[in-house]
Amino acid sequence: MAAPLPLVRSDEPPEWRPGDVWTYQSKAGTETQTRVLEVIEVREMGGVRYYVVRTEGSEHYYTMDLQWAGAARDRRVEARITPPLPWFAWPLDVGRRWSHKGIYEDPSGKREFDTEFAVTASETIEVPAGRFQSLKVVRESAGQYSDEYWYVPEVRFYARWVGRRGNVDFDWKLEHYRAASRLIPAPRPSAPSSR
Repeated sequence: MAAPLPLVRSDEPPEWRPGDVWTYQSKAGTETQTRVLEVIEVREMGGVRYYVVRTEGSEHYYTMDLQWAGAARDRRVEARITPPLPWFAWPLDVGRRWSHKGIYEDPSGKREFDTEFAVTASETIEVPAGRFQSLKVVRESAGQYSDEYWYVPEVRFYARWVGRRGNVDFDWKLEHYRAASRLIPAPRPSAPSSR
């Protein structure tokens, strides 16, 4: 039997670069798809720098600390949330909790968004891309949204995302991660927590 992987933590947000690509197997209900997320650029708007991530013809905007700000198609806003939604809070460590209150806006209108997050475990996760040590984050919001996702420092994002929107359950599993070329190596992973 293989030795268990050490506990993991992540002290700071990863650096994404244009050319970073994540490919996922996505299952929602009975439908299965391949979903590709690619960082296409870093863009400044209103004095704030965003990673622009293309997926399925739309562009998603993430702050430098991976807070989701919105999505656009053909440079027209499809959805946005103010302030941006903090999918992660750094340092990311087991036991960390945070909350978010914001206004979500899409073509159907505006509504308040109240969300709670917690890092519940350091777990080994196995997906088509491999076996990783991860941090499991749970997200609950008032209404019909819930998420569990497993952040993996090595892939700079989640390796699995399980969620519910309304009455539809979905499950995304990482098939492949391709990092953009980096001449300066990424920092070494953080040491395990002493807790």
